[in-house]
Amino acid sequence: MGSVKTNTKTKMSLYFKEEGHVYKSLGEENIDWLSVTSFIGMFKPKFDSKAAAKKAALNKKGKWFGMEPKEIIAAWEAESTRAITLGNWYHNQREADLLDFQTIERDGVSLPIIKPIVDNGLKIAPEQKLTDGVYPEHLVYLKSAGLCGQSDLVEIVNGTINITDYKTNKEIKEKGFTNWEGVTQKMYAPVSHLDDCNLNHYNLQLSIYAYIIKKHNPKLKVGKLTIQHVKFVQLGTDDNGYPINEHVNGEPVIEDIVLYDLPYLKDEVDALMMWLKDNKQV
Repeated sequence: MGSVKTNTKTKMSLYFKEEGHVYKSLGEENIDWLSVTSFIGMFKPKFDSKAAAKKAALNKKGKWFGMEPKEIIAAWEAESTRAITLGNWYHNQREADLLDFQTIERDGVSLPIIKPIVDNGLKIAPEQKLTDGVYPEHLVYLKSAGLCGQSDLVEIVNGTINITDYKTNKEIKEKGFTNWEGVTQKMYAPVSHLDDCNLNHYNLQLSIYAYIIKKHNPKLKVGKLTIQHVKFVQLGTDDNGYPINEHVNGEPVIEDIVLYDLPYLKDEVDALMMWLKDNKQV
């Protein structure tokens, strides 16, 4: 198999630190980086866990009725930790699997696998001009907007950008919360026509990654944007109805992977970029 290729070229000192999940500039540049996921979060209605827990505790028809709000919040946090742990495991597994190979074939083309740049535990932003290849855990940035993020998998083949992200949520929701009048909750302007659901959040996320890559590589065209929804084998559920996952030799067992092929939301991304430009703090 041989050793994989490392993208050693870098034009600026942007790095990602896993602890704290922070992006920072090295050297004299002082850019207040905004992650793509945080940016999208600005257009999602905020979830007030304390208020929601109090309301849930008083709902006689709900499973949380009679519980202390702090116990409900603790259960939510435990479920979040479980999902994050599964997600980290799958991401690390997929990256390790890819880096075991030197090349991989896509559309009849043998593509080199480009290893991320890591220095003393910090992931360094690589050269953003991309050639044909497979880029696991690819760090992207757009200096003019102060935006950055990491795509789980970027593939450049035959002049096309293909992006894949792995999601291990319990559920992929395609609609926003629906009230008693049948009206679904929406995101905030300028994307207020989109339902506030995680599938749309992910679609915007991948579309922004594609937009950033294309900004650095204008001759490339946007191809496939794909979500892999990874489902794990369950042994049952806990007292709160949350999954108890099966483990073999200390590792979770994958049951199924459901693919979501998403459109490139260029108009929405253009509107978000204009919003960011107009609302950027000086």
